[in-house]
Amino acid sequence: MDKHLKSGGNSGSVTPSTALLNQKLATLNAPRMLTPSEIVLLRQSKQEIAARYRATHK
Repeated sequence: MDKHLKSGGNSGSVTPSTALLNQKLATLNAPRMLTPSEIVLLRQSKQEIAARYRATHK
């Protein structure tokens, strides 16, 4: 498998939204405020990780 996914991020990312968020955040060198779309991706990633945790730890 490729090291980098076509949608962004590394193939080892926990969820697709985490990979996309990692790609977006890795493009700048200086700290900045998150955009509304990045906040949505962060929340989506959090929900996907929580769902995966719940599914594996029943």
